Amino acid sequence: MKSNICTLFLFWSMLLFCACSSNVQLKYGDYFEEIDGLKLNYSIRGKGPEMLVGHVSSGKIGYQLSLQPLEEFFTMVYYEPRGTGQSEIPSSLEGYQQEFIVEEIEALRKHLAVDQIWLFGHSDQSAIALQYALKFPQQTAGLILSGTSWIGSQQESYERRAKSEKERAETSPWFAQVIQDWDDMIQYNKSTAPDGRDLTDAPIKWWCYDEISAQKVIPIVREIAKAGRRKPINGEFVRESETERQKYLNAQQQFSSIQNNILILNGIDDTNNPPQYAKQLHQNLPNSTLLLIDKAGHFPWIENSEESFQSIENWFNSLN
Repeated sequence: MKSNICTLFLFWSMLLFCACSSNVQLKYGDYFEEIDGLKLNYSIRGKGPEMLVGHVSSGKIGYQLSLQPLEEFFTMVYYEPRGTGQSEIPSSLEGYQQEFIVEEIEALRKHLAVDQIWLFGHSDQSAIALQYALKFPQQTAGLILSGTSWIGSQQESYERRAKSEKERAETSPWFAQVIQDWDDMIQYNKSTAPDGRDLTDAPIKWWCYDEISAQKVIPIVREIAKAGRRKPINGEFVRESETERQKYLNAQQQFSSIQNNILILNGIDDTNNPPQYAKQLHQNLPNSTLLLIDKAGHFPWIENSEESFQSIENWFNSLN
């Protein structure tokens, strides 16, 4: 009888431990630990359900500087994917492929000992977030995507970008000047225009709505450069191959099976992701909400922060 009581006590103790360990309160701080075989850098801020954010080529600093309002609703895990910032680089360029980044996120989730994790996926990282939700639906609490769309082949992406650029230049003198500045910088190897303007900001401005919104983005991009973008391996930088693009296109055909709640937050004037293609992605994600932010390009939560964060808060509250 005594043996049975002891066994029962141990059984319930184990259940209690498991229940507690699945609701671990992550501690504020900065960390550098081995995850999936590589040492990764990450920081924890905020309160609430856990949300992971980082970018395959720009790391965490840009989000840590600009997503602070989300810390009121989420425990933000800002992380530097392999090869960015202080995180260790893989042994070969193959280690930068998206499938390994997806597995890296899952390994980090396990390390943090949380049952489910939210993902904030911006630009290229939105593709990672969607593939994570596709492969690990039970571990995905939800997604917030930005600067994203339904994509085509590499050639289709090039043609879409050229068309969008041309249309914006026809209606925005400011944007037309940005294109001219970028061309002059490359063609004449110049960093300064005759009137003293800094031409090196043109590649950043191309992604923005106007001069005012660009001036909000530029300081953050400079901090990203200081922290360190994705590093080359043996002098070579990673480039998406046609094979890699096809892998993603194959995964994209399965997005209709993703049942998680998803918010797509895009700028109306995102030259790289025009609204019609953001709408196409929305139409292929059954539980998604699409919000197009006025006076914003590729970085809506920075360019028009008030409308963006209010929209995120309203959407998040509507889920409860």
